[in-house]
Amino acid sequence: MPVSPQCAGAYIINLIAFWLLLLLHPATVTTIGLKNCSFIDGHILEFVCHGKYERQIRLQYKDRNPAINAPYSIWQRADYFGSTMLLIVFYEGPLTRCYNLVLSEGLFYCNGHNYPMELDDSIIVNCIPFKFTYADELHKQCKTSKKIHASTISSVIIYMESNIIEFSGAAKILCSLNILVIVILPLRFVI
Repeated sequence: MPVSPQCAGAYIINLIAFWLLLLLHPATVTTIGLKNCSFIDGHILEFVCHGKYERQIRLQYKDRNPAINAPYSIWQRADYFGSTMLLIVFYEGPLTRCYNLVLSEGLFYCNGHNYPMELDDSIIVNCIPFKFTYADELHKQCKTSKKIHASTISSVIIYMESNIIEFSGAAKILCSLNILVIVILPLRFVI
């Protein structure tokens, strides 16, 4: 069944609008995800260690958010014994300066202060309410003592995205190619 020229024109307009929407309104992740981390909500988290994201862990678990050798910090719930509940934060930020943290209703409180910390809106939060070997491996890598390692039963992984370079050379080329496609695509159908 042949397509009428009016339908083809509407298709092109919809396609252009879709590409413009993708370019002009990038997806953002905010701290709203912290409200789903009920297993650490209202509990004191004590600092455990600092570590560096090693190549071997990246190859094994395929987490592409942090760069190799990116710093990370780990806190664990102070009131849990035998197994652990972890908070893992990649990259430097306000959270990494705290010895004790409390998450309450999606807001972090540092070192016993009664006012919430101000965090960027551009953080990626993953609440994992089950055993996750990736969190266990990060915990083992950064702990300096050789004490028996308790298994992780739940974890929260946060990427401080404001420290990640957003527009690398490859991203600029990709953005330029998208704009080029948007400009050339309608010209192809007009000619």
